Amino acid sequence: MTLSKRIRQQVIIALIAGTALGCLFGGIVITAMVVQPIVVAALPKSPTPTFTATRLATITLAPTRAATLTSTPFPPTQTRAATFVPATPITTTANTPTPTRTPAPTRTPRPVVQHFLVGRPVALNAQAITPALFYLYGTTGLGDYDVHHGEEFVNPGGTSLFAAADGTVVTAGNDSQPLCGDNGKAVCGRDLSPSSGGFYGNLVVIQLTQTYNGQRVFALYGHMSRIAVAVGDQVKQGDLLGEIGMSGVALGPHVHFEIRLGVNDYAHTRNPILWMKPLAGRGAIAGRFSDSKGTPIRGAIVNLYRADDTFMYSIETYGRDRWPEVDSDEALGENFAFPDLAAADYIVRINNQQFAQRVTVQDGKLSFVELGGP
Repeated sequence: MTLSKRIRQQVIIALIAGTALGCLFGGIVITAMVVQPIVVAALPKSPTPTFTATRLATITLAPTRAATLTSTPFPPTQTRAATFVPATPITTTANTPTPTRTPAPTRTPRPVVQHFLVGRPVALNAQAITPALFYLYGTTGLGDYDVHHGEEFVNPGGTSLFAAADGTVVTAGNDSQPLCGDNGKAVCGRDLSPSSGGFYGNLVVIQLTQTYNGQRVFALYGHMSRIAVAVGDQVKQGDLLGEIGMSGVALGPHVHFEIRLGVNDYAHTRNPILWMKPLAGRGAIAGRFSDSKGTPIRGAIVNLYRADDTFMYSIETYGRDRWPEVDSDEALGENFAFPDLAAADYIVRINNQQFAQRVTVQDGKLSFVELGGP
C-alpha cells in the first residue's frame, strides 16, 4: 500500500468518525432544546399560587374590618341619646327630678292657711257656678284685658245673686258716685267720671260678720241689673241680693265677685279662690313662682296637668297693675291659683321653663306649690 492510499483511508475514517460524533453531539443539543421546556413546564408552580392566595386572603379580610369599623360609631347607646335630646324640653322638663328640686328640700314650707269663709254668689243650680278660667284674679286674659281684681261668674242676665256669707250690707247703689270706704265717700273701683256710669255699675258690698286675724272681710258684687237690698240690711248666707246684669264696664252679663280685706276699697282686694269654699269633692291650688331673690315673677304662664301629664289649661301669675296692684295673701304670698279641682293628683308647670311640681288636691282643702325662689 502506498503512502497516498493510506492517507486517503485515514481521511475517510476521520470524516466518518467526525460525522458520527457530530451527529451524536447534534442530537444531544437538539434533545436538550426540546426536552428543557417540557421539563420546565412539568415543574410544580407552588410559589405562584402561594403568593396569589395570600393576596386574595388579604383582600377578603379588608371588607370585614371595614364593616366592623362602620358599625362602631352607632351603638345602641348612641341611638338612645339621639332620641333623648329632642325629648328633653318636652317630657324630661316636667317629669325629671330637676323641676321638683326647685323648692329646696331644706326650705321651710309655707303654712297652708285655710280660710274658706264664703260660699258662691250664685245658686248651685246656676248655669256657671265656678269662676271663668279665662280671666281669674290677677290675670289679664293673656294680655287682652287689664289686671283683674276679682272673679267672673258668667251667667245670663236676671240670674239671682245671693249673700255668700252672713253679714251687713255696707254699700248698695251705682258707683258712678263714691260709695265705698269707711265714710262711704271713696270710689268702689277705678276712678271714672260720673258720666261713665261707674266701673262696677250697680253693686252691693257685704261686710262679713266673721273677721279674719282681727281684720274685716268684705264681699263685692258688681255689674248688677237689679239691687234688692239697702245699706244697713242684715243678711244671712243665701239671702237674695239682686240679679246679674252688665251695668258699668262689662262686655256681657255676669257678676264680678271680689273679696276685700281690712278696707272696703279697690286697693285691698284678695283672691276669692282662697276664700270661697270649693264645691263638693273638689279643692283648690295656690302657688308662688319667684326668681332667685324670692321676688314674685309677674305675668308668667302656669300650666296645669293631670297626673298622667294630660294638659288641662293655663293661667297667669299676678300681673303688674297701676290701679293699684292686686294683693297676695299675707301668709301664702301666692301669685296664682286654680279653683274647684277634683280631688286628685296634678302637675303644675311654668310654661317653657324647668319648674314643675306634683301636688295632691284634697276634698275641701287648699294645696300650695312653690316654684323657683332662692
